[in-house]
Amino acid sequence: MLLPPSYGPPIPPTSFALKARPAFIALLVLQAVLMLGRFLILDLWGAILTLMVALMGVVVVGTGAGMDTTFCLYYGLMCLVNGVFDVILCVERWIHVKYPVFSKSAPVMFNVASVVFLLCPLVEIASACLAAYIYMDAQEAEARLLLPRFAAAQAGREDAQALTNGRYTRMNGEPTFRPFEGRCHHL
Repeated sequence: MLLPPSYGPPIPPTSFALKARPAFIALLVLQAVLMLGRFLILDLWGAILTLMVALMGVVVVGTGAGMDTTFCLYYGLMCLVNGVFDVILCVERWIHVKYPVFSKSAPVMFNVASVVFLLCPLVEIASACLAAYIYMDAQEAEARLLLPRFAAAQAGREDAQALTNGRYTRMNGEPTFRPFEGRCHHL
């Protein structure tokens, strides 16, 4: 087995995750195209890293549940790290080449490489943001499932009471926080 088993029952994807799934798959396809572009311009290390990131994205959407939020977190972190490295690579390339980013006098492969080096960080950081939104939405949904309905209603009543009194109180009216009233000792 290549991937560790998930402990506990699989969590079904949220409605936001299912709505974002086509955009997620579109970003994965863009990453695959950019990976092929990196092989074309002979950026082999960058192509292999992009391949690993895209494969993690395939694991996210390839589960039977629709989208696996745990692997979505891993995918987002991998995209973020790879995106930061690609921003550094893009800036370094822009500083050290003799042509502008796009030039008619430059060879065609130079312009292709410019497109690839500009699009890679944009796609990866966009993928990281989308993965973060999906993961945070799943965490909020899980918290809502774990929190009993009466506790949410009680929290709403306590918040309203705290707003009117200017302090938080318990159910029986006692304050939850009492400032220190003792004697101070200096060392």
